[in-house]
Amino acid sequence: MRRIHPLLLSLSICAFGLVGASEAAEIDFVPGLSPDQKAILIRGPIEPGDDDRFYEIAEQTPRAIVYLESPGGHVTTGLSIGAEIAIRGYTTLVLEGPGCHSICAVIWVAGVRRYMSPEAQISVHAAYRLRSDANGGSEASESGQANAQIGAFLNELGLSYDAVGYFTFAGPSDDLLPITPEIAQALSIDVYIQNPGGAITPAERPTPRRITQNVSDYAGLVTHCAVLFGVEDSFWRGQAQTVLRAGHDIFGGETFVPLLSEFSDRTKAEIKDKGAVRWCLSTEENLRRQGLPTGISGPSFDCAKAATRTERTICATPDLWTADRAMSALYFHYKRNAGAYRARDFLTSQRAWLGRRNACGDNLSCLVERYSSRLFEFGA
Repeated sequence: MRRIHPLLLSLSICAFGLVGASEAAEIDFVPGLSPDQKAILIRGPIEPGDDDRFYEIAEQTPRAIVYLESPGGHVTTGLSIGAEIAIRGYTTLVLEGPGCHSICAVIWVAGVRRYMSPEAQISVHAAYRLRSDANGGSEASESGQANAQIGAFLNELGLSYDAVGYFTFAGPSDDLLPITPEIAQALSIDVYIQNPGGAITPAERPTPRRITQNVSDYAGLVTHCAVLFGVEDSFWRGQAQTVLRAGHDIFGGETFVPLLSEFSDRTKAEIKDKGAVRWCLSTEENLRRQGLPTGISGPSFDCAKAATRTERTICATPDLWTADRAMSALYFHYKRNAGAYRARDFLTSQRAWLGRRNACGDNLSCLVERYSSRLFEFGA
């Protein structure tokens, strides 16, 4: 049964993104960037019923990259396609050529990963309706309801307030507003820039919100994770200053004044929701996967002295380093603060756990489960 995004249920079907659409879009499988990649092409005006066709195609593949080449079209249909892309975690791509405009740009930004070539033509404007005038012709007027629904959809995707406003700013009589790589970056829209030799990642050209998120993450590590991971908090303070200084050089200091407060509050809420230990683990991983230094160079033990297959596997797997450090820190904390009797219990349980962990050998999924369960036993 086809899923309907809740934001679409109350959207008027007579709102259009672009005047003159009459033929349904071409929607079908096409060759991907690699032989094993599934790709779906959406080409031409977006018309009612195109979302049903897209759903039929999407049901045949759990993962896909969606090529977009469209002047825009029917808002409800476009939002339905965009919602399907977001739900399924598809990637979107616009290359040089006719481009992706109006509601097509909303479909593009719904991609979990958004790609565009440096010269790709992407542009946006407010949704509008066609109304009959006194002379028997038609005129375009903005649809407040459709633009509100588009704004709500973009907000649900996580776009910034400035980005949502940009998408719906230009009126029917205005030129469409372009989205270039530089404009996307300024609007805090993470985009991969597809070049012939490969792609430039969002981490290589960070947006203001990504920069602020990283600064807030480093600040949270200072407050909550230094003892847990055995890292000097001065290292993370220095990294926060370096990242923020680079952001100032690109966008100007005034850009970050409202963002720092917003992300500080968001980080506090995340820590409260996840708990400090789980937050520390996920935040270190997030920064590391962006290629940012976290000060974690290995597990809690000396890898030069690794004697078992399990220890060597842990040393070769950065994803396990923080879990091992956290487990070790929590164990010694509880043992140190327990009475003599309880301390013996902790030692016994730790030895038993080490036995279960070492039984994993080089099985990574087994090791991840062992560390996760041990942290749970410690209340993390």
